[in-house]
Amino acid sequence: MTASTSVLVDALFRTRTSVKATILIALVYPSVVFAVPCPTPKTLSPKFVVNRIIDGDTVSLDDGSRVRLTGFNSFELKDSGWKGRSAREAKRKITEWLLGKKVHLTPWPAPADRYGRLLGNLWLTSKYLGELLVAEGLALTVSVPPQSTLVSCLSSIEWDARDARKGFWSLGQLPERMQALDKNGFRFGVGSVTEIINPKSFILDGRLRVLLPEADPNIKVGIRFEVRGWVSRSPKWLRKRAPWTLKLKDMTNRVRVF
Repeated sequence: MTASTSVLVDALFRTRTSVKATILIALVYPSVVFAVPCPTPKTLSPKFVVNRIIDGDTVSLDDGSRVRLTGFNSFELKDSGWKGRSAREAKRKITEWLLGKKVHLTPWPAPADRYGRLLGNLWLTSKYLGELLVAEGLALTVSVPPQSTLVSCLSSIEWDARDARKGFWSLGQLPERMQALDKNGFRFGVGSVTEIINPKSFILDGRLRVLLPEADPNIKVGIRFEVRGWVSRSPKWLRKRAPWTLKLKDMTNRVRVF
């Protein structure tokens, strides 16, 4: 996944109330209780064995392939404080669940990113790895078109984990305030529109420029959004007004905070 990829909370603009109204189905797997499960894909790869866990969202298979798992993102092992602890716990959980186990990869054949990693989802029997981590509060749902098939079900699972204060949701650190933006990387934050640059670009809290793939006439000063994605430094001409930039690629992946 690239630093310019867009990611926000819920692809269907669902509110917390509507998500909580979803019919719940209890599926117990390694002490994890799921909401509506993600549908098993129609096409799966041959079976592979997971022979190395790199971090909470990257693994290595027995054929030598590295897989960057899509649909969710865990924090980085190099992060400090609670983010680093969450990243280490995510890696520990995946190691417990997957190391040495036979898995399927989807889509198949899987595309690769610029680093040569395969981009796809891992399935252990009928369970999707993203469900496990998101349900435990150890990963955040991300939508990276075209790998966004499972975002809707993961968003529902994430809201359940958020309401139950599982994992990092118990810490009261997320979403972060825009004032906390201090370096490149994945961020999940909340802020109000303080400036509209043009119909495809606005600024949150005087800190983060958000770039849209198409014009949105409904954006107004004062509207609050939760946004998540890979943040980078803004160009020099803009840094005094908004030092950081998040480029979105999917208009359906935005959540307004009511």
